[in-house]
Amino acid sequence: MKRLFFCVVIFILLFIFGQNSCQCANLSKRQDIFTPSFQLVWSDLKDLISTKKINFTGIDPQVVRVLNSNNFGISDVDNDCFYKIVAKKSFELKAKIMREIYDKFNETSNVLSEIDWTPKGYNDYILYSLFKKDVEFTKEFKILSSAPFNKSKQKYKLFGFYSSEASEYKNQVRPLFYNYDWDYAVSIDTINGDRIILFRTDSKQNVYDLYSQVLKKSTKEHSLGDSDKLIIPFISLCEKIEYKQIADRRINNSRLVISKAIDDVQFNLDNKGAKLRNESVINAVEMSLPIPGRGKSYDFTKPFILFMIENGKSNPYFALRVSNTDYLVRDASDSSN
Repeated sequence: MKRLFFCVVIFILLFIFGQNSCQCANLSKRQDIFTPSFQLVWSDLKDLISTKKINFTGIDPQVVRVLNSNNFGISDVDNDCFYKIVAKKSFELKAKIMREIYDKFNETSNVLSEIDWTPKGYNDYILYSLFKKDVEFTKEFKILSSAPFNKSKQKYKLFGFYSSEASEYKNQVRPLFYNYDWDYAVSIDTINGDRIILFRTDSKQNVYDLYSQVLKKSTKEHSLGDSDKLIIPFISLCEKIEYKQIADRRINNSRLVISKAIDDVQFNLDNKGAKLRNESVINAVEMSLPIPGRGKSYDFTKPFILFMIENGKSNPYFALRVSNTDYLVRDASDSSN
């Protein structure tokens, strides 16, 4: 596989309604977001029933096909970034998880309180994972003038650099490709070696699968030009996703029924770096059933995909589609409606 030089700018993920609160929109499609911890518990569920794919009685929802097709695993991330466990449900298990995530990450849980911890049968399983990682840019980006996103009336906060400052970021930002003004990608290096990639596209394809397009289109020929500019919106994402499509349905070739499936994600990205906290839990119960010469504008104020990949790894550990303003940070000084 060709070595990719990624040049990416990271979003400022700030909490819009205050430091301890976050904006939550209706992000319920696995096609629009990929999170590491839920994919890990899904993989553990497959291992629990010794199958390569999870299928349910009746027609599988789209989310199941997306989860089954993904090859992300623990080999794509460092052990220091995640905690996971599979065990029979009990109040002792809840206490154990809370103690161990506090010891490892100094974190408390956002999802365990939503589980009914009274065992429903002999085989009542909890599959749990917490992923946490912070990355910093080697050089802090500039705060730019606020502007609309995708022709919105409201203005949103931006960061990056203009043409006169491009030379300052040549060692940090590397273009992957620029085919058209609606098809380009850049990557940004971070201090710990992780890469953050921004891919400008209008495609509605599953975000994780879109990474293969970035790989195919990327070349070593591109470098940041002195007249290039980079424009990226601040983003704040705080979302709790409950996959109700797979609840109360029996898994084929087993007696297991998923009673709860929750994915909690907080993603902060700013001109200094990115912070990702992702926590997931599945409760599975066994039932008694059967342009040349011109400076290029890498402008991400239009729909795009964001990927995060660990140093030396092949697969992203996080991906997000930004197609509207749900997770952008509004300019408080903007008086437009």
